[in-house]
Amino acid sequence: MAARVGRAAGVLVMAMALPLAGCGGTGGGGGGSKERAAAAIEAARAYQQASVDQDWEAACEARTERLRQSWGADTIAECVEITRAPRLGGYSDARVSTGEAVEVSAFSPHPAGIGLRVTLETGTGELGMTTHTALRLVPGEQGTWLIDQAVNLVDTEVTDTEAVRAALERK
Repeated sequence: MAARVGRAAGVLVMAMALPLAGCGGTGGGGGGSKERAAAAIEAARAYQQASVDQDWEAACEARTERLRQSWGADTIAECVEITRAPRLGGYSDARVSTGEAVEVSAFSPHPAGIGLRVTLETGTGELGMTTHTALRLVPGEQGTWLIDQAVNLVDTEVTDTEAVRAALERK
């Protein structure tokens, strides 16, 4: 319950910050205005944390309708059913981090938006696991940011803003 309240507070902060941020972008590595980039980064963190917490409803609500439909889910309930999977082991020690936001151009069915790397680290030593994912976030309704594209980055691949941009433009 506390995790859901925390995410709700994060969404409220994003909803309040986005109208102040404006929509102008510089096209540089900062992803436009600092406020716009910060709102997208917070949305990406909330999305990844919802997955860690197995809050599939929140994770599905954070995706665009286009992304859910590409996975064969027309509704949030169908998305939850498709996404829900038993997890081997727990993620109690999981750490979520993000890279720098970068403007990404429209590509195929995906609109222009903000791209960034989200990293999930679990465990330590040989039992540890690190995964990097490039996310495309696009403005949603009422000042939110939604995940429109997710591309896994291979561990040996560079994970800077140019690698994120390249991954989101080739898949």
